[in-house]
Amino acid sequence: MSSIEKSIDVNVPVSVAYNQWTQFEDFPHFMEGIEQVQQLDKKRLHWRAEIGGKAKEWDAEIVEQTPDKRVAWRSLSGAPNDGIVTFQPIGNNSTRVRLALDYEPEGFLENVGDALGFVSGRVEGDLKRFKEFIESRGTETGAWRGQIHDQAAGGTTSGASTRQTASASGAAGAAKTTKRAAAGNQGEAVLPVIEEQINIGKQQVQTGGVHVHTNVEERPVEENVNLREERVNVERRPANRPVSDADVNAFKEQSFEVTEMSEQPVVRKQARVIEEVVVRKDVRERTETVRDTVRRQDVQVDKADTIERSVGATGYDAYDADFRQHFGKNYANSGYTYEQYSPVYRYGYSLANDNRFAGKDWNTFEPDARREWESHNPGTWNEFKDSVRYAWDRARGRR
Repeated sequence: MSSIEKSIDVNVPVSVAYNQWTQFEDFPHFMEGIEQVQQLDKKRLHWRAEIGGKAKEWDAEIVEQTPDKRVAWRSLSGAPNDGIVTFQPIGNNSTRVRLALDYEPEGFLENVGDALGFVSGRVEGDLKRFKEFIESRGTETGAWRGQIHDQAAGGTTSGASTRQTASASGAAGAAKTTKRAAAGNQGEAVLPVIEEQINIGKQQVQTGGVHVHTNVEERPVEENVNLREERVNVERRPANRPVSDADVNAFKEQSFEVTEMSEQPVVRKQARVIEEVVVRKDVRERTETVRDTVRRQDVQVDKADTIERSVGATGYDAYDADFRQHFGKNYANSGYTYEQYSPVYRYGYSLANDNRFAGKDWNTFEPDARREWESHNPGTWNEFKDSVRYAWDRARGRR
C-alpha cells in the first residue's frame, strides 16, 4: 500500500472550497484521467477513468462527511484506494485543502508509475487545477451540506443537496511510504517524453505619452494715448469804435452753434496666431532578442539493480555492494578508500534501523543525527551527510 499527501491554498472561503469538492460529478474538470464520476446516492460514487492508457471503473463509498471540515471515502471494488480531503480556513477568504490517498498499485505499469512518482505528480496537478477552477469562478457550482459518519461505527447520514453558495478548506495526513516496482510483473509502462515549445508574439503596452491641454489667461495691458478735447469759450469785450460795413451787415437777427468735440480711447482686440504646438507620434521599429528557457522531460532507462549481493547476506552486508558502487561513482577521487569511507554508510544504515527514528522523515530527525555524528567527528557532517542520507534511504527501501 502506498500513500500520498499533498496540500494547496486556494483563495476562496472555506465553505466555497468545501461545497465545490462535494460536487463529485465535476471532478473531471480538474482531475487528470477521470472521465466520469456518477453519484449513485448520497454515499456511493461510480468512477470511470483512464490510467496508463487502460480504462478502469470502480465504486467508492463516502464514509465520513463533515461540512467545511472533511470528506473521506473508500473503494468498494477494483484496486484498494482510500482517501480523505480536509479543509482548513487560513483567513476570511483563503482555505488550505489537504488531500491524502492510500492506494495499491496494480501490475507492472502502475508499480513503475508509483516508483517514479507519477501518481504524486498527478495528485499535485489535480489540486492546482482545482485551485484554478474554483478561483476563476469565484463561487461553487453547487453544494451538498449533508453529514455522513461511518455507519459501521454507529454513525448516521443526514443533510440534503442544495445549489447555493457556501465555502471549503482543510486537509488531513496519511503515512508516507514508497513501493518499488516489481520486476517480475507483466505489462508495459508508457512514460511520456514532454518538451515545452515557445511562441514569441507581440503585444502593445503603454510606455509613456503626453497630456495636452489648453488654458486661457488674462494679463493687464497699459498704453498711453493722446486725446484731443475741445471747449467753447464765450468772451465779452468792451469796445468803442465806428461801425464798419461788416458790422452793418451783421446788424440783424441771426443764430449759429459752435460744437465742442473730444476724443475718447477706443479698444479693439484682434486674435492672431503667434505660435503653433504640433503633437505627433513618430513610429520606429527595432529588433529585440528574446531569451527564455524551455523544459524537456526525458525518460532515462537504467538497468535496474545491477548491484551484486551476497546470497543469503543479511543486515549491513546485504547493502555492501550497493554502497561500494555508490562510493565508486561519487567519491572514488575524494582521497578516501572505500574501507575508510564505509563507516559513513554504516551510520546511515544504523539510523534506518534505530527505533528512535522509526516513522520519521529525514528532515525531522536530521538535527539529532548530526548532533550524534558531530560528537565523534566534529566539523564533518556537511561533508558526509549526503552519503549518510543515501544509506538511510537504501536501508528504508526508498531508492
